[in-house]
Amino acid sequence: MFVATLLTLAVLIPDTGAPRFWEQPGSSISWARAPDPEVTVALMPGFAARMDLEGWARIGCYQAVDGHPYNCRVVDERPYGVGFGAAARVIVASGELKLGRVAGLPAPGQMQTTVRFRLQQDDGDAWTGPEPSPAQMRLARQLVDRAYENGAPDDDDPLDGLDYDRREVVQAWADELFAETRAGRREAMALQLARVATEADLRRLLAGEYVPMPDPEVFASAAPESEKERAAIAELRRRYCERYSCDATETRTGK
Repeated sequence: MFVATLLTLAVLIPDTGAPRFWEQPGSSISWARAPDPEVTVALMPGFAARMDLEGWARIGCYQAVDGHPYNCRVVDERPYGVGFGAAARVIVASGELKLGRVAGLPAPGQMQTTVRFRLQQDDGDAWTGPEPSPAQMRLARQLVDRAYENGAPDDDDPLDGLDYDRREVVQAWADELFAETRAGRREAMALQLARVATEADLRRLLAGEYVPMPDPEVFASAAPESEKERAAIAELRRRYCERYSCDATETRTGK
């Protein structure tokens, strides 16, 4: 199965027009400890990433004396319904702010900041390594079959972040559009595994032994391309954006 590798960047931009109980120099928000980039990448809503949807969420929080944001709320977000607001609340709350001061003492207050979610397609090269032997493919198929014994394996929720009142409609579209690509998923998974694992490693995996996995970029590059899956994703995005809005136009609020 084709897997598009996406680099997710959640960029926090201070909203200089936000209401506050106090004003920092230059009317800007300063982070004493910005949210961890790994946290922002991990919290990118999965459905939005699959559909190549970028967006933003404006978050308002109270600020504790120690600089931690709390009681964060979603002030606005675009597009609606794909989880940007919920993800942004957690991202902002994971940071620590530099507080303004009153009479030399840290002053709690309120703040707003905008989290912008950006997607960048990984332009990694197609697989150029050696193709697996028939023995490697046989062993890889056995491993994939074993993984399917308790149901089809899935790394995460394909509708992650999507509003629940939209899931029934979108799931029906996905069942229709990806029916053909699912039929070839096992073979594609076996090929990807066989490309990066030696015959000896595959035998060790079947025996339940530990085998170090390759670099994630190498493993991703070993995934066979599927034009059918690309087309299915494009059609799902078209239907979704036609029925719901994918508008990511940014709005601003005054003081």
